[in-house]
Amino acid sequence: MATICSANSVRNAAGEMEKKPAVSISHPTGNENVRNALRGLVEHDMLAEFWTTVAWDTGSIWNRLLPSGLRQQLARRAFQDAPRERIRCVPWRESVRLAVRSSPLEKLLCAGERPFSVIGMYRHFDGKVARRLGNIDVDAVYAYEGAALHTFRQAKEKGITTLYDLTSGYWYWERDLLREEAMRNPELASVIPKLSDSERHLRGKDEELALADCIVVASQHVRRTLAGVVPEERIKVVPYGAPPVRSRPQPGTGSRRPLQVLFAGALHQRKGIGYLLRAVEMLGSDVELTMIGRRFAPNALVDAACARWRWFETVPHEQVMEIMLQADVLVLPSISEAFGLVVTEALACGLAVIVTPNVGASDLLADGREGFVTPICSAEAIADRLNTLNRDRELLARMSGDAQKTAAENSWESYRESWTEIVKAASWR
Repeated sequence: MATICSANSVRNAAGEMEKKPAVSISHPTGNENVRNALRGLVEHDMLAEFWTTVAWDTGSIWNRLLPSGLRQQLARRAFQDAPRERIRCVPWRESVRLAVRSSPLEKLLCAGERPFSVIGMYRHFDGKVARRLGNIDVDAVYAYEGAALHTFRQAKEKGITTLYDLTSGYWYWERDLLREEAMRNPELASVIPKLSDSERHLRGKDEELALADCIVVASQHVRRTLAGVVPEERIKVVPYGAPPVRSRPQPGTGSRRPLQVLFAGALHQRKGIGYLLRAVEMLGSDVELTMIGRRFAPNALVDAACARWRWFETVPHEQVMEIMLQADVLVLPSISEAFGLVVTEALACGLAVIVTPNVGASDLLADGREGFVTPICSAEAIADRLNTLNRDRELLARMSGDAQKTAAENSWESYRESWTEIVKAASWR
């Protein structure tokens, strides 16, 4: 049996010996919060192993030989903060899924819960991590929604603490809300996700919740959706962080341009895309819209907007930040959004933001300071706030400065410190 030290001892500030837990963390794909969670474990000498599907080495000879587009895609799967010897990969299904994206094979292989779908890939990955737990000695496992069931079952058999990262609102709560939305706007029902999730899939996530000793969420919004589902004391809220503040270009001195509005995220109705498009239509030539995100499904309203406005299906992260620096305001009018990392990125770039109370990142905002918090499902409210910003450019400038102050006060460094303290405390329960 492979053994990993489960109680690293170091001296704390008082000179006393302090034990640190060994934590196995797993996520099939990785994003900015996963990277910072991983970095937090490394910084605090708590990382046992990190499991993912693809961990690309940007320094390899293969990376230099690849076309630039593919190289950029794979760079998103690089995890340079973790020692290579502690990274374990399950690449097969995810590699196939990525290879057939946007091809005729995608629907055949990746639809629903088929083996190369997101759900199928997550289940296969979860099984591999669970089997590994039979061969290592760790104090805690940290797993993510939809990829934790078998891992947690195995951990419970071994008496290992289970920590669950819930990256969405509670699924039944969200499903009910989205069903109401489909009835309210049937013309947008084709771009509403999660309505077709199977009972098997939802029951599996319910069991993940039940098996979790500690549930980490990014916002009070997610906590509210869990009311009455799990005991309050098992839920810990740790808001995600913001990247470093960026210098914005100075506005020109010529004639005033239309308000530059940005939407970044999948083009579906859970993120409120229909309400934004209607709001923009109300304002006519006073605004110009840029959208960054993949289309969810064919839809007349969304497809027409992609043809009319500036639209990027996908761009490298650095280019997203450059686009943000050219925009005035980010609008994310989600019906339900666990957090919305794009909001903290926008704050760091000095954008005013318009969100709903159901966007978790609204925890960091004050209505009228960095932007506006509008009611859900209201194109009229979005149009009213955009019109205010368009007419009052001094207010827009003040909000830009306040946005960057808020980003600086909510860094990824502070996230890592808060997150690792929660993991440490839960691991020694």
